[in-house]
Amino acid sequence: MANNPLFPEDPDDTRAAIMEATFDALAEHGYSDLTINRVSQRFSKSEGLIFYHYDGKDEILLDLLKYLLERVQKGRIPIADDANPETRLRTLLDDILPTGDEHQKRDYEKVLIELRTRAIHNEDYRECFNRSQMGFRESVREIIVAGIESGDFREVDPDSVADFILALVSGEIFDRITVDRHRSVRTELDDYIEDRLLAVEEA
Repeated sequence: MANNPLFPEDPDDTRAAIMEATFDALAEHGYSDLTINRVSQRFSKSEGLIFYHYDGKDEILLDLLKYLLERVQKGRIPIADDANPETRLRTLLDDILPTGDEHQKRDYEKVLIELRTRAIHNEDYRECFNRSQMGFRESVREIIVAGIESGDFREVDPDSVADFILALVSGEIFDRITVDRHRSVRTELDDYIEDRLLAVEEA
């Protein structure tokens, strides 16, 4: 995939090149039909170099998961330190749930769902997803706490709100890839922020 921001354009970065080839092959073929040969068809160097770094399909896919989660965390939209809690929360949600049908974003979500199914039976995958999910949840929770302290948000339970938003975001990503649903829950999420979180200004 050309010009994918998840992968740096560095011909000497062998790991990144293998990861990009694996990403493209997985997005096209899915886990069941993915083979090292299909990865190598998208890799500019020899197939032997892939086997030099990885023992097989599951090892390369676990590394892909770790790589993607690292890159997405680093590439998140920066939020100004002096931004108010509402802006910080909406910016975070804009990053996680973009409104446009971006091809690269959808491929990322498709690959993520493929890898997430491995977590059902594989503790290593589950650990990666737990770490990523809890990182997002904690970011939301910290914003909610800051909003309560500043008076921008109502006196809500930060843990319950963070759990709710995490569940809603996870479900939205899963549905966008697995079912033909053309409406987004983002509008309802924005209404939730307005009606449930934002403090009511006194007359």
